[in-house]
Formats: sequence, structure tokens, C-alpha cells
Amino acid sequence: MKKYWGPIKQFIKFNIVGISNTLVDFLVFTLCTGVLHIAYIAAKMISYCCGVINSYIWNSAWTFKKETKRTGREYGLFLLVNLVSLGVSLGAMYICRNRLNIESDFLCNIIAMPLSMVVNFMGNRLFVFREADKARAGREDDGGACPPDDTNQ
Repeated sequence: MKKYWGPIKQFIKFNIVGISNTLVDFLVFTLCTGVLHIAYIAAKMISYCCGVINSYIWNSAWTFKKETKRTGREYGLFLLVNLVSLGVSLGAMYICRNRLNIESDFLCNIIAMPLSMVVNFMGNRLFVFREADKARAGREDDGGACPPDDTNQ
């Protein structure tokens, strides 16, 4: 069971961050449309970007405990994973709306969210934050002890 607790704990943290991303997205969207009177498509693009930035900050610092230096490659992979996740969400919503004839945008979004969430989590775990995860796995196998420092040998 201990073997599975790490990924489960990460998934829980990932979803807590996801809730904060949704709040950031909603608040920025509301500010852009309600106060600044920006068109809803532009407002959604701005709010989505703010949610992605919030996601990277919290997921790299907390969910995946990223300790290595942030690189352009990592930023690029993170953006790519989020774009794929957005595509999955939009695709699922399209299928719900146009193939399953679900008329409620809210219900389509509710159906699409878990699919997008799993794709996003797996993409981040397997591609974006992979190396830090491997390093932690090695330390956890030793009962939490750090490997000996052999850089001076």
C-alpha cells in the first residue's frame, strides 16, 4: 500500500491545485468581462493563461516538489501538456454536445473535466516532472535516507 500512497498523495495535491486554478480562471475571467469589458473569448484566453501560470507555480513547488532548476524545456513541456489537456476537454465537450446531444454546456463541462484532469496529471507526472520524481523514488526506496555523496571521489 505504501508503494501506491505517493502517487495517490500527488493526485490529491494535483486536484487541490486544480481547484485553485479554477478559482483563478473564474476570478480573472469575471474581472476581464465584468469590470474591464473584454470580449469573452479574449477574456477566456487571458484567464486560462493565468490558471496555467498558477498551476505551474504550485505543481512545481508543492505537488511534484520540483527541486531542480526550472528550464525552458520544462516550461515548454508543461505548456504542451496543458494544451493537450485543453484539447481533450474541448474534444469531450464536442462529443457530448454534438454526438451525445447533451444540451447543457455545464453538464458537458462536468463530463469533460475528469478526462482532462487525468490526462493533465499523467502528462505532468510522466513528462514534465519526471526526473525529480525518479530522484525521490530512489530516496524513498532507501527508507528516506539520502544516497552517499560521491561527487568528491
